[in-house]
Amino acid sequence: MTTWTRIAWGAAAGAALIAGTAGAAWAASSGSGDDDDSTYGYERGYGMGGGMGGMMRGRSWDDDADARDWRGAGGCLGDVHVDDAPATDADAASLAAMAEEERMAGDLYDALADTTGLRTFAMIAHAEDMHLAAVQGLLEAYGLDDPSEDAEPGVYDDADLQALYDELLAQGTASETGALTAGALVEETDIADLRAQDVDSEAIAALYDRLEHASEHHLTAFVRALDADGQAYEASFLDPAEVADITGVPAP
Repeated sequence: MTTWTRIAWGAAAGAALIAGTAGAAWAASSGSGDDDDSTYGYERGYGMGGGMGGMMRGRSWDDDADARDWRGAGGCLGDVHVDDAPATDADAASLAAMAEEERMAGDLYDALADTTGLRTFAMIAHAEDMHLAAVQGLLEAYGLDDPSEDAEPGVYDDADLQALYDELLAQGTASETGALTAGALVEETDIADLRAQDVDSEAIAALYDRLEHASEHHLTAFVRALDADGQAYEASFLDPAEVADITGVPAP
């Protein structure tokens, strides 16, 4: 996680508490290549427990068996072209940080799926597993250490990331509105952070473009859920007009 992101996430988390692969590789990891809006349930309504909390992320889905092994020939890395040159220090640091950010998001959503019973969290947690797998695939392809390997959910070496997780989890377990706001904040920050990455590898840059696109779908899911409950989401890092354009929900 970048220094900029640490500062931004910490500031926004406080404000929220006060307020209440590239190409085919991504396609294999997400099923269709895009996060379909309907995947996250906001076309079917919110506020209902989906009975999916407590599931093991990435292990209870019928479609996981066919191309979810990203290390295999047909999996997430199946058609990725990785640069012949070794990863630069900037690329290595960026991928390692992104792996932990994706893991944190998935851990948070999995926990909030349990506490809120909202199907949206369980489904987006599953998507985060696919995103993490894509990042892990590039770490492996470049021969880099994976900080997320065998990691305990909700536990992070980075003290700032740990504090953020703890704070957002407390916010999310306090109320359904707090949980959805925490999710929207994570996705909005992810978009800003992905845009701020300066990497040399074309494969990494292409993956980040796909992750940004996915985060826009996740942000939309959370903001529309809040809107359906009569709650407004106030953008923290992106321009409010851009958030409104992404989500289709007018800025408050």
